[in-house]
Amino acid sequence: MRPRPLRLDLDVTDLAPGGAGVAHAEIQGERRAVFVRHAAPGDRVRADVDTSTRPARARLLAVLSGGPDRVPSPCRWSEKCGGCDWMHLSLEGQARGHVEHIRAALPAPWRDIPIDSHRAPAALEHRVRARVHVRCGRSGRAVVGMHGAGTHDPVEVDTCAVLDPALEIVRGQLAALLEGAHGRGDVQMALGAGRRPVLEIRWDGEVARQVFGRLEDAVASRVIAGANVIAGAVRRPAVIGDPTPWMTGGDGRPLRLSPGGFGQATEPMNATLANHVAELVRRWHVGKAVELYAGAGNLSVVLAREVGELVCVESDRGACVAAQANLGDRGLDATTRVVLADADTYAFGPATRMVVLDPPRTGARAVAERLANARTPYMVYVSCDPPTLGRDLALLRDTHVPVCIAAFEMFPNTSHVEVVVALERAAPTIFGGR
Repeated sequence: MRPRPLRLDLDVTDLAPGGAGVAHAEIQGERRAVFVRHAAPGDRVRADVDTSTRPARARLLAVLSGGPDRVPSPCRWSEKCGGCDWMHLSLEGQARGHVEHIRAALPAPWRDIPIDSHRAPAALEHRVRARVHVRCGRSGRAVVGMHGAGTHDPVEVDTCAVLDPALEIVRGQLAALLEGAHGRGDVQMALGAGRRPVLEIRWDGEVARQVFGRLEDAVASRVIAGANVIAGAVRRPAVIGDPTPWMTGGDGRPLRLSPGGFGQATEPMNATLANHVAELVRRWHVGKAVELYAGAGNLSVVLAREVGELVCVESDRGACVAAQANLGDRGLDATTRVVLADADTYAFGPATRMVVLDPPRTGARAVAERLANARTPYMVYVSCDPPTLGRDLALLRDTHVPVCIAAFEMFPNTSHVEVVVALERAAPTIFGGR
């Protein structure tokens, strides 16, 4: 049985990588760290503290005095919805917190290296991809929302302040579209042909026939461009209209994505990141390069112009098809090859002069281990998770030197950040003459 929470007044000093504010308190004669959601550095808060966990977790009751980075949240749902955990922080405070988290994750010898910070051009109505959660009970009424803070239950909100307006309109129509279904699932929203929304519906339960009819009507009336519906144990989706997602690539041209596959959330910042990677690569004058976790070619379409030969490795077949189409549309397929393979185990040979990798949040430990023992002179690591980035870079600490570290505010109002680290292989004398 958990002990009753302690009601304490706390001074918040820092931000934890997971987004919570960090305070300290004397609890039963011991100095304990306390994580407080929705708190900002410099805040003095009153909170109920659960001492059964380490660190202790607290529920914010009141802000007694606000710190310098605290701002009024532009979304009245931000404390209940788990989507935007830093809505209460200024954009300057968010960027500073992200840089601090990146620096803390780096190998110790690299923590004094400057970190460039690229600020988001817009903090609201910027997301062109989002996932919402839906639950339908026996009545058939659909409850649509984001994960509640600290739960897996959907929280219904009347407005999402960060969604692109076209996605926000269709988000508000999802409950009516899915009424009559039974069970629960996720709906991934993106922009498709003509920048009309497309939906990827993954459902655990039964999807009623009338739901398919409503989706067909929504396509016919141009409310959406298309939808994929994957229900129960069925592997192949029911396809309605054209569910292909599109976004603007780093080169300013339309970039095809795989339905239900990965794509960056914010187009202007994605272009900034992609062109930053291209500039890094340009200075190295690389012949053969390998891009791991290439996806639909988001980075490939800019990298292919900067290297002599590019191999794009991706394990998802749909993403490979999209990448090949994107490269072909730009006339870049003559010097670029798309390979369907597992990036973790793909063998890049001694002729490879550079490896670019953009792994999922779990990182790329196996690739880092191989690069530590390879003689590939150049490397660019794109990461959405500083802790796993730091874990992987620790494996390269003795064999590589960083030449540039940059943060990109891809997810304003959240504790998430995109990071790009460019590395060169160190001189042999630095790591024992290998």
